[in-house]
Formats: sequence, C-alpha cells, structure tokens
Amino acid sequence: MATCAACGSALPGEARFCPSCGASVDAPTAVEERKLATVLFADLVGSTELGEQDPERTRALLTRFYEAMAEEIEGAGGTVEKFIGDAVMAAFGAPVALEDHAERALHAALSMHRRLGELFGDRLALRIGVNTGEVVVGRPREGSSFVTGDAVNVAQRLEAAAAPGDILAGERTVGAVRGAFEFGDPATIRAKGKEGAVECRRVVRALTLMRPRGVGDLRRTFVGRDDELAQLQAAYDRAVEHGEPQLVTITGDAGVGKTRLVRELWQWLGTQSPEPLRRTGRCLSYGQATAYWPLGEVLKEHLGLLESDSPELARSKLAGREILGLTLGLEVAGDLHPLAARDRLHDAWGNLLEELARERPLVMLVEDIHWAEQDLFDLLERIAGEVRGPLLLLATARPELLDSRPGWGAAGRNASVLRLEPLSAADSERMLRELLATELPEPLLDVVVERAEGNPFFVEELIGTLIDRDLLARSNGGWTLRELPSDFDVPDSVQAVLAARIDLLEPAEKAALQAASVIGRVFWTGPVYELLEGLEPDFRVLEERDFVRRRSGSSMAGEREYAIKHALTREVAYASLPKARRARLHASFGDWLERLGEGRDEYAALLGHHYAEAVRPEDVDLAWPGEEAEVERLQAKGVAWLRRAAELAIGRYEIDEALELLNSALALERDERIQSKLWREIGRVHALNFDGEPFWRAMQRSLTVSDDRQISAETYAELAHQTAIRSGMWRTRPDRELVDGWIDQALELAEPVSRARAKALIARCFWQRQDVRQVAREASDLAEQLGDVQLRSQAFGARSVAAFAAGEFEEALTWTQRQLELVDQIADADHVADVYEIAIPTCCVMGRIKEARRLAQKHDEVVKPLTPHHRLHGVSVQLEVEEISGGWEAILSLADRTAEAVEANLATPCARNARSLLVTALAAAVQGDDQRARELEERAREVETAGYEIVLSAPRIRLALLRGEVENIDIMAPPLEEYGAQTWFALQAVTARLDALAELGDRSRVEREAPQLAKPNTYLEPFALRTLGRVREDEQLIEQAVARFDAMGLAWHADQTRLLLGQAKTGPN
Repeated sequence: MATCAACGSALPGEARFCPSCGASVDAPTAVEERKLATVLFADLVGSTELGEQDPERTRALLTRFYEAMAEEIEGAGGTVEKFIGDAVMAAFGAPVALEDHAERALHAALSMHRRLGELFGDRLALRIGVNTGEVVVGRPREGSSFVTGDAVNVAQRLEAAAAPGDILAGERTVGAVRGAFEFGDPATIRAKGKEGAVECRRVVRALTLMRPRGVGDLRRTFVGRDDELAQLQAAYDRAVEHGEPQLVTITGDAGVGKTRLVRELWQWLGTQSPEPLRRTGRCLSYGQATAYWPLGEVLKEHLGLLESDSPELARSKLAGREILGLTLGLEVAGDLHPLAARDRLHDAWGNLLEELARERPLVMLVEDIHWAEQDLFDLLERIAGEVRGPLLLLATARPELLDSRPGWGAAGRNASVLRLEPLSAADSERMLRELLATELPEPLLDVVVERAEGNPFFVEELIGTLIDRDLLARSNGGWTLRELPSDFDVPDSVQAVLAARIDLLEPAEKAALQAASVIGRVFWTGPVYELLEGLEPDFRVLEERDFVRRRSGSSMAGEREYAIKHALTREVAYASLPKARRARLHASFGDWLERLGEGRDEYAALLGHHYAEAVRPEDVDLAWPGEEAEVERLQAKGVAWLRRAAELAIGRYEIDEALELLNSALALERDERIQSKLWREIGRVHALNFDGEPFWRAMQRSLTVSDDRQISAETYAELAHQTAIRSGMWRTRPDRELVDGWIDQALELAEPVSRARAKALIARCFWQRQDVRQVAREASDLAEQLGDVQLRSQAFGARSVAAFAAGEFEEALTWTQRQLELVDQIADADHVADVYEIAIPTCCVMGRIKEARRLAQKHDEVVKPLTPHHRLHGVSVQLEVEEISGGWEAILSLADRTAEAVEANLATPCARNARSLLVTALAAAVQGDDQRARELEERAREVETAGYEIVLSAPRIRLALLRGEVENIDIMAPPLEEYGAQTWFALQAVTARLDALAELGDRSRVEREAPQLAKPNTYLEPFALRTLGRVREDEQLIEQAVARFDAMGLAWHADQTRLLLGQAKTGPN
C-alpha cells in the first residue's frame, strides 16, 4: 500500500491528500537530511486501569487525550511523530528546522501536563522525556517514524525514568535553553544500550518564553555600533521635533546585534527630558491566533496586567476601549463582522498611541517582525502613517522580512531601514576582550573571532560553549584555553538559527547551498549544477537572502565564483546532508575538478580531500553498498592525490599540512606495501621537523606493516640515515648499538647497487665518524655509479666528516669544497643547509673564519623559510662561529633572537636549544654580566636533552674557568678520544678541554694530548701551543700562540693570550 511522504501513514487508493496529515499525495518524495532536533516522548500513567472499563469509553478517552496532546504539540510548532497505545512521540526542529526547538519542546511538555490536568484532573498523569541531538529525517515506512537517531532512543529512556507528573530533560536540551527554564539538580539514569549514564535534569518551570542571550555572569558589551546608535537617536529627535511618527526597521542576520543596539538606545532614552514612555512587544515564531501578540504584550505592560490575571480584570482595565481586548485574545467583538472588528481594533490602537504621545514622547518596539502576520504589518503601517504626535516606532527583523512583506519600510517619507552588518575583526576582538574583562590567550581570539566572523551572538555562544565544556576556564585572574577536541563543533544554538534560515529556502536553492557546502567556502556554479542533477537553482535568490556573495573574479577559468558568506553557514549546510549523500557529492566534484583541471598540481590537495571524503572508512558502507569497484577507484585516486599534495607541501616546508595529508592517505590505503611506504614518508616528514620520537615510531610501523625485503631495506636505511645526520633530534640520544643495528640491517637487506645501500653507508660515516674513511669512499663510489646528485653530495659530506675525525683537515676541506660545488643543483633547502653546516667547521679548523661567517649567513638565509627547528639552527650556527672566534659582542647582539628561536622550537628536541643559551650566557659572563649569565644557564638546564653532555661541555667549562670554579672542571671535560665523534662542536670542546687542563696544571695529560693537536696552520695549533707554554712555563710557546691567533684574525683569543704573557713576566702579586 502507498504511504504518505510526509508522515508515513497508509494512503487510500484514489487519495489526493493524506487523511492523517493533509499533505499532498503529489508532493515530492522527502529527501533524507540530518537535523539538530529535540524529541519528546510522553507516556500516560494510570491508563492501564482504564482498560477494565468499557472499551468504547476507553477509546473515547484516549481520543480526547490524543487530540489534546496533538494540539499542544502542534501549537508549539512541533510535529506529532506517532501515537503508540497511550504514548506519544513528537519532534521539534524536524522535518523543518526551528531555531528554538528545545524551548518549544519544553514549553509543549509543560502545556501537556497542564492540559491533561484540565481534562482528567488527578485520574491520569504524564511521564515526559525530552532530549536534543542529531537525527536523520526522511520518508518513513508505514506506521514508523520519520526521525531516527540516538537522540530518539535517549528521549524514550528519559521518559521511562521520569516519575508521574515529571519532565526529564537531557543535558544537551538543558544547555540549549540556558536561562529560559528552572531545573532541578543534575541526575543520571542508566539507559539500555548506552555505555555510560545519561545526564539529565527535572524541569521545574518556565522562566521566560525565549532564552535570554548572553553568557552567565559575563559583562554585557556594546562595540562597533556607534554610528547606528546615532541614527536611531536622530530618528527620535525628529519625531519629537516635528511631532510626527518615525518608523525605523533595524534589519540584519540573526545575532548580528539588533537587540543589543535597541537596549543601548533604551538606556539613552532614559536620560532624555522629558523621559519618553517606552513599550515593547515581540512576535512569536509559533503558536496559533498570535497575529497581535506583540501588541498584546505592549497592552499588558501598559495596563499592568499579569499572565495570571483573570479576563474580568483585563476587561475592567479596558473600560471604554474593550475592543483592544482582541489583542489579548478576549471575546469582545460580539456580533461584529470580522472585518469590521479588525477596523475598529486598528482605530482603537491608533487612538491609544496618539493619546499617549500627547502626554509625552512615545517609543514602541516590536521585535522579530519577520515572524509577523499580515494583519500586524497593516496595523503598524497605519500607525506610522496616521498617528499624530512624537512617536518613534521601532521594529527589528531579519532579511527574510522582505519575502513576507516586499517593500516594507520603503514607503512613506518617515520610514527608513537601518541595515546592520557584521562587526569588523577588530571590533569582534574588542567585544571579546570586554566580554571577558581581561587579557585573553591568543588562541582564543583566533578560535572565536575567526569562527564568529563579526556576529556578536555567535561570539557569545562560542564563548558559552567553551565554558560549558570546560575548555575555557578562569585561571589566576585571566582565562586559560585548553586544546580544542576534534569534535568541537558549531554550538547548538547557532546551528539551530542557521538551519532554520536554510530551511526557509525553496528546495532548489537549498540543495544548491548544500552542494556548494561540499565544494567549500568558495565554490563555482558549474559543478553545483552538475551535482544537482537537473535542479535549476537561482543563485540570485541566495545572494538576496545573504547566504552567498558573488566574487568579482574567479580562480577557475570560465566559471562564475561565489563564496558562502559565513563559515558557520557552510558548516551547518554541510552537516544537514546525510553521510551517504555527502560522499557521492564529494566523489562527483572530485571527478569534475580532475576533468576540468587536467590533473594539475595546483588542485592536488583539493582533489585528495574530495576523493578521501568520498570514501571515509567509517562511512564507506553507507555510501557505496555493493560498489566495491567504485570504492577502489576512489580510494586509489584519493591516495595518489594526497601523496602528491603532501610532496608539494613538503617542498614548501608546511610540515603539519604534509603530515595531515599523508595520514589521510594512510587511512584510505589497503595495500600493505603502500602502507609501509606511507609510514616511511610520514617518518621522513617528522625527521624534516627534527622530531625524533614520532619519526622513530613511524619507521617502526613501516617495518611492522610489510615484510617486503626491498621496502624493509629502504626503511632501515632511511631510519639510520636521518638519525645520523640529525643526531640532536632526540630527547634522549639513542644507544649507539641500536643505530649500528639499523645500519647493519639495511646493509644486509639492500641490493649491492641501490640507494638504500648508499644511504646506509653514509649513515655509518655520520654516526661513527671515526675509522670510516674506507666506508665513505665506498659510499662515494656507489653514489657516482647511481648518478644521484643528492647522494653524491651526501657522500662528499661523509668523506669530509670522516677525514675531519681522522685529523686530516685539508682533505676534509677538499671534500667540503666539492660538496659546495653541487649546491646549485640541489633543490632541497634542508639538504643545502646541511652542506653549509658540514662546511663551516671545516673552514674554521683551517683558520678561514671570514669564510665560515659568510657561509653561516648563507645558511641562515636558506633556513628562514623552513621550520622553527631550522630557524634555531640558523641563529645557532652564527653563535657557534662567533664562539670559535671570540666574538662575544656579536653573540650578545643575537641574544633576543636566540631566546625567541629557542622558545619557538621547544616542541621539537634539539641539543642546540640548551647550547645556544649557554653560549649566550658565556658571552654575558665574558662581558661582565654574571647575573644575566646565570639566568640563561638556568633556562638552559630547563630545556636540556639527555645524552648530549659533550655538545654542552665547551660553554660550561669556559663559564667555570671565568668564575674560578675549577673543582668539578675535570668532570666537565671528557677524554680527548670522545671528541672524535664530533665535527660541529669538536673545536670548541677540545680547546676548552686544553684550557681546563692548563688551569688544573695537569702537565701529564697536556703533554699527552696537546702535541698531537698542534697541527700547523690549523685553528687548534695556537691553543695547543698556549697550553703547552703554560704547563711548561715556556713564554716562547705562548708568544708563538699569540702570533698564530693574530694571523688567523682571532683578536680576542690573542688578547687573552697576551694577558698570560703579562702575568708570566710580572709574576704573582
């Protein structure tokens, strides 16, 4: 049997309309959508006893119950889902979204209790459960619900747990109606099928018809609306000056600040003399017979009537103006024709307002007239045109007002429209600071200002949500923002407002907005038409309704480009699409973009995103049942484009983006061999960021996933290679045997002529450094055979460090120069930076300090666009060259930059974090600022990584020597043979050790170590001569040291050595 598309009821054979809900049989089939809605379950308590009476009587009673409950539910704007025996289920915000669905549901629940009491007294009672959450709305099967989801199940569990006469509201419902209802204490119930307890509260009573805006005890703010306030003040002044009405309609999106602007005007009006009479009424978004509701509120305020007052009291206060009682819903028209009654009512209102305005100026506010009925519009226009006297008639409305009343505010010389635009980013930030009344963490400004995009209501709701979820908390007189969870989403209140606006669109335009939301914040009309498969939306309607804006140009040749005005609108439109529909739209757009873009790299990230979203692993069964071939096609495309996009991101050193793209590809890939390669690529990106632990974990996963010999060889080689060339990227330095094992594994598994073998050999050279000259030669020969310029460069670097460790400094310089000759052929900036870092200590050891400084500057220029870790290296390398040369003033000139670079790099471990601070401390101490030096030392201790004592030894030894703290200096200076594994810090460490041994007067160790370091024409020579001269008390050796220092341009070291000569000649005091 056919069923109704709207409610699921059975349809008679020839029916044109559903006998249950009245919907047209020819209406389009309901499209499934996701909605944020509130579900109400109510169960009649005491009806079992009724079964013992006559069944006909029971049926009559239940019919009265059904009709009464349906009336209360529908009067509050809800939809009766179904009656099951003596229970009823209703939905608010579905099938059509409502911005105040939770409030309506609770008002309906209270009304149902009241109505049941009126009908049956104490004989029957209701248990009611109300819950808010995500549901799917679609065409029901006969007799079943059109709303499904966990929110429905929880609402039913809450109803079952409620006591007779009580209403239990779920936690999300309570949050959505904050301030509009009074609740009992928090409680929990156990619900079948739920892992944890369900939190809820008992509804005590309603406090107001609408939820008050604002966040708890936070300050009220008024920013960015001074010009608009001045316009309202001027309109009031005109009304008073000319003695005639002024009609001003304030329009703007929901939450843009209309009510706040009026509140500010209200305060200003209170300062005027004479003080005007102010009256307010608000249009309701739901209910029956509410055409004049706002004027009823004005009348009750004026007469001092309470909701609890009797009709008789109201009539008595209306003496002489009884016809105004129609505004209050009183039966006062008698036998008058309805049109005659309407005319008399309009006349009476005009006369009342004119009489009030004669006494003193009158300001009347009617809020939310986009929900008004035509009769109210007619009356307001008549008042504005016919009343005589100083009257300012204010109305607030959303842009959709012009749909129900085209031309409103345009007619009449005293009528105007004041349009409110979103706040600027600066005003939004100011609002946020005033709201929280303190300095704010920068991430909070980014989150709220960026997402709210100038809408004050959105600002307040985002803040409220952050506070409610304990993500934003007061701390030490300020606020602390925790890291946002991945599920941090649009606040329910904001989602409800936006979804209700979207649901006012015609089907074609609504579908177009949803399809556009899949494409992104910026979209093009061509693919939207293609995704809609036959629908013909009018984008001008979306522009007029202020959902989208046409852009002047287009980033897609030949395509008309639009942008969705508000990012949150895009999120809500996207969230309304069922996951299966989303997936297919993503796939269709991906195919369109790939076809149009002809596979260009500029679209790689976009293509990867859309193909990946089309086959999200958790939803693929919903979207593509039985279409395995299509799933495989989309997965393959997704992985390929994501990997390409990641490669491009790596080239730009956008590390986080590259990791995100590769992890997305990994989530799609099923082939274990490709998974293994993806893990290796992820590991390499972590290595580029100098993040050792995640690098190691990724490489281990690569080895675990696949047992392919070649892939394993490549992974072991990469693991060893990155560890060796970035040996400082660990919080605790890896055991030497562990890395040796990785190298051995790579060499065992790799083919004889392969990149993997070459990388493993290069890794051995950089990791061991000593006694590896033959290994370096083999690596170099293999790189030449493979013809790979990057491997050739790294092999030359390996030969340089191997020669350096062997003390063959001229040979090391030769290989450094050959490596530098290849720089122009290497596109990888990280590799180029490594080339300079290998070259600089080689230049220094040969006394070429000026060349080392030049290379340090070039190194700094290369690394600036890379990662924070690279930028730390940029300043550190300059510090280290100056440390070698004694350029302490130059080091102090870089002190601020050094501190900033260290703080920026704390997320990734680096031995240079602590070392750079220690070198700066040493410079401060040399210059006589020991307090600053000690502060820097303390910070260095805080950021120090384990296992890098040799790296830190030189500045610590020199600080101890400066202070005369020689007791533990022997411990700080490790044996000479341990320095052989260093290149970068070897010069500083060895020379500091020599000075320490001289200070200790340890002639035996000096005589054993210094002669082998006194190689002619090297940086080490004068230090060795000076040390030998000190322990032998040989002034001639010290004079030779001065001469060698001078020859290399090491002025500070020469001056320090001259002081030793002076001391030797004068002797101790």
